[in-house]
Amino acid sequence: MSVRSLRAVNVPPIDYDSIAEIYDLYVTADYDLPFFAAEAARAGGPVLELTAGTGRLSIPLAQAGVPLTCVDASAAMLAVLSRKLLERHLHADVVCADICRLSLPSSFRLAFVPFQTFMELVDETQQGQVLAAVYSCLVRGGRFICTVHNPSVRRVQVDGLLRLVGRFRAGDGTLVVSGVEHGGHPVVSRLQFFEFFAADGRQKSRHLLPMQFTFIEKAQFETMAQEVGFRQVELYGNYDRSPFDERRSPFMIWVLEKGGH
Repeated sequence: MSVRSLRAVNVPPIDYDSIAEIYDLYVTADYDLPFFAAEAARAGGPVLELTAGTGRLSIPLAQAGVPLTCVDASAAMLAVLSRKLLERHLHADVVCADICRLSLPSSFRLAFVPFQTFMELVDETQQGQVLAAVYSCLVRGGRFICTVHNPSVRRVQVDGLLRLVGRFRAGDGTLVVSGVEHGGHPVVSRLQFFEFFAADGRQKSRHLLPMQFTFIEKAQFETMAQEVGFRQVELYGNYDRSPFDERRSPFMIWVLEKGGH
C-alpha cells in the first residue's frame, strides 16, 4: 500500500473529515458493487476510483485483485481506507487530491465516480475540470463511468421535510441519521443530522453536517462530455443495466470512452 498527497486546489464543500470515523456505521450500501466489479474485471488493467472515501467499493475490488488507485480529497476518510487495507493485507495506491486537479499518468483503463458524488461538484467549471482531468488519465479506449441521480425522479424528495435515513448500532448505543433538503433548481442544500443515543435512550451527542449537491440534466452532461472528447458508450438507468428512462429511472449511469487516433 502506498500513500501520496497532492495539493488540493478546490476544497470540497462537504466536511467529510468530521464524519470519517462514523461513516461506515451508516453507509453500508452495496447495490452497485456487482456493477463496478464487473466493469473492473472487463477493463483488465489499472482502475482509478474517484471519491473513494473509506473504501466501500475499494476493499471488495482490492480483494478481487483489481489493480486500484483510490483518490479522495478527505485525508481522514483515506486514513480509514488505508487502515482497512493494512488490516486485510491488501494493496491499493491511495492518493489524497482534489479530483478537479488530478495529476496522474495516462495509464488507466477504467475510471469511475461512484455513489452519485459527481453531483457534489456544484460548479459547472469544476464539473468540466473533472471530466477533462479524467480524460487525461485514461489510455486510448479507456472508459469512464460517472453516476448521477436522475433529476426528474430525485427532485421530488427535495421538499423541506425531515427524513430519517436510519438507525444504526454504534457500540452499546444507537446512531440516528436524518436529513432535510431545500432548493433543487439546480443546487440542493442538505442538512444531515447525526445523533448518538446511549442504551438507555439518553442522547450523548449531536453533529450537524451541511451538504450541497446539484442536479445535472441529461443534455448538460452530454454536452460537457462531448466537449472534453468523450464518446458515449452506454447510458443506464440503474445498476441492473436497464436503459435510461427519464420518467422512471433513479440514476443516470454514464459509460464514456476516450477516443483518439
